[in-house]
Amino acid sequence: MNFWWALMGFCALGIGITKSGFGSGMGLMLIPLLTIAIGHTDRGTEASLGFLAQLLVLGDLIAVYQWRRQLTGAIVKRLIPGTMIGVVLGSTILWAFHHYKRDPQVLSALLQIEIGFECMLLVGIHWWRQYRGVQTHLMREPTRSNVTGCFAGTSSTLCHGAGPVISAYLLPLGLDRASYVGTSALYFFLLNSAKLPFYYYLGQFNKAGLGLTGRFMPLVLVGAFCGVWLNRRINDKLFTRIIYIVTFLLGVYILTEGTWTLSHRG
Repeated sequence: MNFWWALMGFCALGIGITKSGFGSGMGLMLIPLLTIAIGHTDRGTEASLGFLAQLLVLGDLIAVYQWRRQLTGAIVKRLIPGTMIGVVLGSTILWAFHHYKRDPQVLSALLQIEIGFECMLLVGIHWWRQYRGVQTHLMREPTRSNVTGCFAGTSSTLCHGAGPVISAYLLPLGLDRASYVGTSALYFFLLNSAKLPFYYYLGQFNKAGLGLTGRFMPLVLVGAFCGVWLNRRINDKLFTRIIYIVTFLLGVYILTEGTWTLSHRG
């Protein structure tokens, strides 16, 4: 098997692991890693969003089942209105990307730039939150949930990068680990499912249909079981810290590559 296809398999396995609640930072690392990998196959970078979306929904569904007794629906309900606005906004931006130029390499470069920048931004937000500590003075509801939902919906639609945004919202609420993971699982299942019709309309599945993703779905299931095992035995603080560093560096790489491609196509 080609190295890049194997790397895509690793990403599928990683989705299952991170969706089970272990190594939350790993989910963000998978975005630029998969973008790099699929960009070296015959599918091209433009297939990355659709490919990852389908695997994420499967991982979310498994996670909701695994943590069904620990989720908090009331918190998720507060986030939904802003999230739907964000999904529509993100889809509109994607539509603009698709209609900017017909050249597929230009579209790929624009997506690389956006994904690279977003990864660096979200990791930066995470590091800033770590530096400042968990917030004690929070924006009032429902403003806080609407703003968070809108930002998360937009980020997720553009590059599946809403993890740190939702972490920043949930952590100050003082949930125990099980409730935190279960609530995150329900939210992301609803969010990722809501993106599918927009992705279909925008042609994100043209090069990433079920014929492709179906080959990788068993790896998501295997990863979910591995994640549960790891969750019970390993402290993931150091693991998550390393993942965020790797994600930032991958974001720098993919942003640089996209900028270089765009400058030479212009």
